[in-house]
Amino acid sequence: MSEPLRPTDPSRIAGFRLLRRLGAGGMGVVYLGRDDDGTLAAVKVIRGESADDPDFRARFAREADLARRVTSRWVVPVLGADAEAAEPWLATAFVPGPSLVEAVAEHGPLPVATARSLGRLLADALADLHAAGLVHRDVKPGNVLLALNGPRLIDFGVARADDDTALTASGMVVGSPGFLSPEQAQGEPATAASDVFSLGGVLAYALTGRPPFGSGTPDALLYRTVHDEPALDGIEDDSRALVARCLSKEPGERPTAVELRGLLAEGDETDEAAEAPVRDSAPVLPDSVARMIAARSAEGLALPGIEPTELDESAAAPAAAENEPQDAVDRRPSRRRLLLAGGALLLAAGGAGAAVLATRDDDKAPPGKARPVYVLGVHVTESTALVSRVSERAARLAVAQHNADPKRAYDLKVRVGRDQGDAAGAQDVASRFTADRDVVAVLGPVTELPMRSAAKVYGQAGLTHVSSTTGQQDYFVTSPTASFQTGAAHTALGGWIALHAMVTKRLGRIGVVLDRSGGTTIQDQATLLVQQWRDALGAQVVPQVVAEETGDGPDAVRALLAGGVTAFAYLGPMDATVAAARQLAAAGFEGPRWMQHLLYGTDFPVRAGAAGEGWYVVDSAVDPSALGTKAARDFTSAWRKRYGAVPEPFAAEAYDSVRMLLGEFARTVPKRSGARPVRAELGERLAKVKYQGMDRTYAFGAYHQFQSSSEGWLRSTYVHEVRDGRFRQVGSLQDLQNAGNVQS
Repeated sequence: MSEPLRPTDPSRIAGFRLLRRLGAGGMGVVYLGRDDDGTLAAVKVIRGESADDPDFRARFAREADLARRVTSRWVVPVLGADAEAAEPWLATAFVPGPSLVEAVAEHGPLPVATARSLGRLLADALADLHAAGLVHRDVKPGNVLLALNGPRLIDFGVARADDDTALTASGMVVGSPGFLSPEQAQGEPATAASDVFSLGGVLAYALTGRPPFGSGTPDALLYRTVHDEPALDGIEDDSRALVARCLSKEPGERPTAVELRGLLAEGDETDEAAEAPVRDSAPVLPDSVARMIAARSAEGLALPGIEPTELDESAAAPAAAENEPQDAVDRRPSRRRLLLAGGALLLAAGGAGAAVLATRDDDKAPPGKARPVYVLGVHVTESTALVSRVSERAARLAVAQHNADPKRAYDLKVRVGRDQGDAAGAQDVASRFTADRDVVAVLGPVTELPMRSAAKVYGQAGLTHVSSTTGQQDYFVTSPTASFQTGAAHTALGGWIALHAMVTKRLGRIGVVLDRSGGTTIQDQATLLVQQWRDALGAQVVPQVVAEETGDGPDAVRALLAGGVTAFAYLGPMDATVAAARQLAAAGFEGPRWMQHLLYGTDFPVRAGAAGEGWYVVDSAVDPSALGTKAARDFTSAWRKRYGAVPEPFAAEAYDSVRMLLGEFARTVPKRSGARPVRAELGERLAKVKYQGMDRTYAFGAYHQFQSSSEGWLRSTYVHEVRDGRFRQVGSLQDLQNAGNVQS
């Protein structure tokens, strides 16, 4: 949640003594401060180019003044600001609780009564805001903090007076895609009705655990916000109708904040009159969320006194007692470590019955002279057999290779933690790994939900972890320094299908089935495929959408065949894709056919049988046994020797990730005997790394996602075709482009 001050940080801003760093971004740093009366504040300090921009300073001063006009109990108040300082700053009251995003990610959707009560208080905040002539413009789950006595709406960095147009350029989109209104998505001015739309999105998220317009690239979210209906499945009828009204495309059809406050209060016995302002009744939170808030509050309020800036983990360690060995001091946990471990155990206790956790620690350090022993964690999911197995095998192979070096300075062991694919189990595994000081890095989690749930735990403890098989790219929100991904973004893969068609000269009239049962990942891919095929390549597209749990896939396929398509893409789950393959085969369709990338490595070829022959999957996963490089040959030989078979799908990426982790970790190991590596240093090094793997160079973008040039994408994106009952690697997009090869 926070970290020590750095040597370059100031010790005081105006009347606030700075205690910790709460976060940092492109515009500046947010500190935890305390004034002379003991009041805690979040102090945002603006640095860089913005601080030198007179227009920005003018806007900053105006927005600080506007924010002071809001007096709602449910809005974090402004305590002070100075737009004329060398580095402009703004101080607001500090709320130690988690955001709504964090609470829902860890504990799932809120009960209906809790969500409605939360929405009612936020509507009350917006009513006060609008009465003051202001529009927030960025109401979203991440800007809602939870406290035991009610929510707090934060971040007025984009708020403005409702009659002010001078601060926003025409056509500029302001707000967060996925929650901003259709008018904002089209670059139009935001109004009070826009805030109500965003609050409807927050309510949908609280009730379902999903954003109403899915996830993915900003362009895809903006498009769906304007053109698609929100996904409100799972919301009870009474609440669904109200949320749907808030999310109306037409501003005039939405309730006002005052009206929404009353509608949400209907049936609540704590209100004497539904139309009266509600100011004193906080939501009744689920026990697990209340414990999370209590743990977060305990961490946030366990503050240091007025003390020197802390340089590193060892600087906070207690001094050694006389004649006490230094290694005993090194093993002694710091106050921060105890606090984090305690919080993790408290959170784990809240979901102890949610998952069965199995751990293994069967790698013994090889015999020889006494050396330090460090542990590489592998965080896998029991229900995802393939990627879990190859991740564990890749880690064990890399560790065995390290331990075989007679000149090594330390030994490594592998410890495997297994969740069941749920949030509670993933947090439990992450809490165990972070509480063990011998664990220096983690490979995984391997799937999206565990990654989303565990990333924050790893981030709070500063324990670097890398996932090679997840492709959603928003984990930096809760873990901006410790979470990394070496897998390609899911959202890009739809466009890669279009690239495959282009380089093999197989563009035509394509039928695209978006089967929403495949989830938001599939939806993002289909949207990008349609856009690329039609807009970038100038070819014809006939899309069909299959709603969740309707079984309308066969009807969609029939409609496309009747429409004379010459190419076909079915983006959906396994069963539906197998059914589509059989349907196309029965109709004698011989054009190119693509499936979604998550089916690579599955038993699709076996289940589809002859109907699956010739289907393509385009993915960043490489079959190293089909490569001719020395690195790939050596890896394939080592894998075959250890496991008796060629490397399985996703093995190369997991192995590269581990080798990169271990290589950078080696550079953080102190040479001084008895000293231990500082966990945070590995993440700092990894953020800047350029590591040459078997077939690609690994580097990370601003959000710790895998990043490559356009040429790099072509070289490291592979086409696999179902031939003779198995997936076979045809080549990279670069190979196919160079060869001018037309695949049949």
